[in-house]
Amino acid sequence: MGYVKGGENMKALLINNYSLEEIEVENTLEALQKAVGGYIETVKLTQEKAVMIVNEEGMLLGYGINPVASLIAGTKIVGPALIVGVDGEEFCNIPKGLAKRLWLQYA
Repeated sequence: MGYVKGGENMKALLINNYSLEEIEVENTLEALQKAVGGYIETVKLTQEKAVMIVNEEGMLLGYGINPVASLIAGTKIVGPALIVGVDGEEFCNIPKGLAKRLWLQYA
């Protein structure tokens, strides 16, 4: 999972500690790496057609715990996190209504 379909913008939810922000991000490896501050890794979200993209080396780099992202993922997440949708093996827009539901639950 996590193949990037190049060039198109997609809607995502950026989570920085207690801040949740709906953003548009270019669906390229470089843009996703920039959003999380380095190499990316995905965390599957159990009941959604979505994944959380995090910095693969966040713990090694000393990033602080992201409490909201950790609650959503059900595991310890450090640094900024980005939630995007998945369509097969490709990233796409966050599922309709998911950003609002998470914002209401965790913001």
